[in-house]
Amino acid sequence: MRKRLSKDERRQQLLDLSLVILERDGADALTLATLAQEAGVTKPVAYGHFQSRANLLYQLYARFDRRLVEVTRQRIADRARSLQERAHHVVAAYFDCVRQCGPQYEAIVSALMAYPEHKDIRTQIRNSFVHVYRELFSDCDADGRLGYRLVAIFGAIEEVAKATMEEQVPDDQAVATLERLIVSTLRDA
Repeated sequence: MRKRLSKDERRQQLLDLSLVILERDGADALTLATLAQEAGVTKPVAYGHFQSRANLLYQLYARFDRRLVEVTRQRIADRARSLQERAHHVVAAYFDCVRQCGPQYEAIVSALMAYPEHKDIRTQIRNSFVHVYRELFSDCDADGRLGYRLVAIFGAIEEVAKATMEEQVPDDQAVATLERLIVSTLRDA
């Protein structure tokens, strides 16, 4: 006899299965009805956890971002003291995430943008990362303009990561270039 899953375990199972469906069939195929059927649960169970497809997609997006932020903070807390080390770990963690889940993440964000309540999701993502980077680089705010610099840094990281996913730029060159960009941008502050 199988043990009944707790509410949190069921939610995690459904999120994990959502990623399988997304990867296998694409974002358009990911619905709460499909998720319920694949999980072997009733539709009310899936709706009880996520209420709507938009909320399911948002929860998937948030899960990816939380993991990346946790990994980045942990890497910096454990290993990075200098500006150069912090820049390295910020970029390396972002690139690790892109390698692991970039296409899924982009599919989720693109699908979310179709919902009016999430049309500004890319702005939310940028602002979220700028907030985290502000914590990590708070000692570099001599002139009170750290926020502007971090917006530029996030934009550079995001665009160069896309270019590496498209194999336009080798990972090692991209990481080294971004590290230098971050250090020079923040050191000159």
